[in-house]
Amino acid sequence: AALTPTVALADPPPSNQPLLEEYYYIRKALQPHANLIEGPLEEIIAKSPDAIVMGDRSLETADNTVVLDNWINAGGALVRFAGPRLASRSDAFTPTPLRPAARALGGALAWDQPQAIAAFPMNSPFADLAPPDDARVRRQVLAQPSPDLASQTWAKLEDGTPLVTARQQGRGAMILFHVTA
Repeated sequence: AALTPTVALADPPPSNQPLLEEYYYIRKALQPHANLIEGPLEEIIAKSPDAIVMGDRSLETADNTVVLDNWINAGGALVRFAGPRLASRSDAFTPTPLRPAARALGGALAWDQPQAIAAFPMNSPFADLAPPDDARVRRQVLAQPSPDLASQTWAKLEDGTPLVTARQQGRGAMILFHVTA
């Protein structure tokens, strides 16, 4: 029998509007498949979860970056979601460097139509899946172009810009969804 993974949601924000809270849909998606724990980052790392999910925030000033780095190197998977806060204050816990601004429909660095998700690359864990026909992206955080960006891209939009990037670090991994949760 397969073991149920433990997934931690780091620093869930208090909200009196649960449908708008950043982890609402993540909880709905993971609850049938994982043991969920929630709390401050330093507390959940101490519980040694298999994965930590983190919403749109920077770790640039976090006191526990060394502990988080060690946890990833030991085999943890850090799954992050990007938004305006991470775009404005990027940190070392992303698979690839980020541009300091988000791209939005009708804004600077914009596109004319919302973007569909392209076919998944063969090096992606999503490779055997078909992208949803009805999903459209209106806002994303852009990765800085680099020679190894294609090998770090698990999902991209039809225009080729990364939607999900990942990088191995030690025995663990950093995974970034270039959109909000």
